[in-house]
Amino acid sequence: MLLISVIILSLISAGYTALKRYNLEQQHRGVAISVVYDEVVNLARLQGLETANVLRMFRDAGVGTVLVKETTVKDAVQNGELVLRTGRELLLLDDTGVLEAIGAGFREQVKPVYRYLIISDRQVFDRVQGQLAAKEVPLQTWARGSVYAIETGMSQAALEIMGTGFPDPVIQEINNAGLNSIVQVRTWNEVTPEGLRYVFEEIGNVPHLAGVAFNDPYLPGVPDLIRPLAYEVQDLNVPIVQIEFSNQVGLSRLGLTLEKNVIRLHTISLEEDAKKNYSLTALVDRFNLAATERNIRVLLAHTYFKPGVPDALQFNLELVESIKSSLEAEGLQVSEASQLKPLNLSRLVLFLTGLGVIAGGMLLTFVMGWGRLAPYLGLAGLLLWTALLAVDLVNPARKLMAFASVVIFPTLALALNVRRDGASPLNCVLLLVRTSLFSLVGALLMVGLLADAGFMLKLDQFTGVKLAHVIPLALVAGIFFFRGAGKEGGWRRQVQQFMEQPILVKFAVMAGVILVALLVYVSRTGNESAAVSSLELQFRTLLDNILGVRPRTKEFMLGHPLLLLLFYLGFRDNRYQPLLLAGVIGQVSLVNTYAHIHTPLMVSLLRSFNGLWLGIIGGLVLIVLWKAGEGIMQKYLRE
Repeated sequence: MLLISVIILSLISAGYTALKRYNLEQQHRGVAISVVYDEVVNLARLQGLETANVLRMFRDAGVGTVLVKETTVKDAVQNGELVLRTGRELLLLDDTGVLEAIGAGFREQVKPVYRYLIISDRQVFDRVQGQLAAKEVPLQTWARGSVYAIETGMSQAALEIMGTGFPDPVIQEINNAGLNSIVQVRTWNEVTPEGLRYVFEEIGNVPHLAGVAFNDPYLPGVPDLIRPLAYEVQDLNVPIVQIEFSNQVGLSRLGLTLEKNVIRLHTISLEEDAKKNYSLTALVDRFNLAATERNIRVLLAHTYFKPGVPDALQFNLELVESIKSSLEAEGLQVSEASQLKPLNLSRLVLFLTGLGVIAGGMLLTFVMGWGRLAPYLGLAGLLLWTALLAVDLVNPARKLMAFASVVIFPTLALALNVRRDGASPLNCVLLLVRTSLFSLVGALLMVGLLADAGFMLKLDQFTGVKLAHVIPLALVAGIFFFRGAGKEGGWRRQVQQFMEQPILVKFAVMAGVILVALLVYVSRTGNESAAVSSLELQFRTLLDNILGVRPRTKEFMLGHPLLLLLFYLGFRDNRYQPLLLAGVIGQVSLVNTYAHIHTPLMVSLLRSFNGLWLGIIGGLVLIVLWKAGEGIMQKYLRE
């Protein structure tokens, strides 16, 4: 009774935390639709329009921010800001007239194998020279009148990808269109604190800056200069932008250093769209799901070109309008991206929540027949939990206890509710609901343990996903193996009796099918799961459209129906292990739904509810089919 009381106290604590998280999610409703400046320029040129006019069209359609990629030396050449020549080209051709403009002394100093940037605009020269110097590019400069030259011994390949900052006319054009800017900074190799300071002080001059994104797989200064980088970004007083699925090295650490001042961005790349040729509806659905089910707050719509669609501008304007309408229909506000506020919780609340996991673990040891060990395991768990919190290892403690929660409670739920005798269909439904509620105790405790903006923004993640799916399978299989074999003769005799049992064809077929399902199940858990077929993607989209929130396939098509069938048949002996293990899959999936902390709580609840009622229907259908099959088999045997 004491252990039950502790669990109830922990549930109250976790429920309080979950309510705070829910309220925070309700305040986090602003979504920004963004476009890429360079793509808008190209689209305007194709249409014979001014870029400023096209920017205003996108603004009127629903765009609020523009992503500006840092200009490289190669971009500057293509944009006509400068001319890049080798020294040999200057000496032989002098097509830029720079030798004559700067004077005879310059000709004598030209090195044939060096590169020279020839610029005719003082503002461009100051920007490019300042950026290259800050990035430790060895250079020398000359200037005379309106002609400027920058010399460097850097190779052409390395020089062309060097960032040269953000052109003032571009930023001004975006600002004049009434739009905010998100700048995307490029990485460089020779990073110094002074270089970071210069680069980000220049970014600080951008008006209506909405965020800072990074272009490359590694952030500048990783790993040694993350803290100086954080100081410079902090002075801008804007969030950094986490690009979903990009896994940029250093970004999570930077986000945590900046007190989780992060907004998340989702996009569908031009390469992906060209390969799959998404319809307008499919594009809108993807962006909608990102915002509603994963708390994405910046949606970057590229300019997509479609075969058979002659007016690309009209298509992309319609796409933005459709995205805006779909988001507003979900109750989201299309304006500026809202920033997630801190979720402040006392360590006492966290401590109380963790006690429920320890109590659940002790209950499980009693159920497994190891009651004598329960006090010692409970004491060890309490000491470890207290020590980790006391020495400020809060995040490792959270993740360790959350992992224990998702292992213990699904196992305990099945151990307490699966019986040897069968039940009526109505009682089977009640048993499935009760089992799921027992499992959801673990889910609520996990929600309480991982309620933090770092997890909600995916700067930190629940770890051990595959183990959390596999360990309950092993535990439940072990518990029921000895139950199904009886108690005579000890565990060795029970194993021998199991191995000598005859197997009916129907059980062999069922075991084979479920074994394949288990293999697929394990391969598709974790952060790196197996690929999903296009047919399944279409099926998922259909479920989303019909139900609003798609339930998990392994719950409503596998785990819940087969567990309901097991309740109907009863776990008579170990031949029913395949049904039992399938039931474990459903319960583990039910709990692990809540490990996706970046998904809004209400979405996870609807996902679980839809999976449960659909699983009940599927299970009742299986019971009917089983009874029909038994009737046919008995009739066949009588004949």
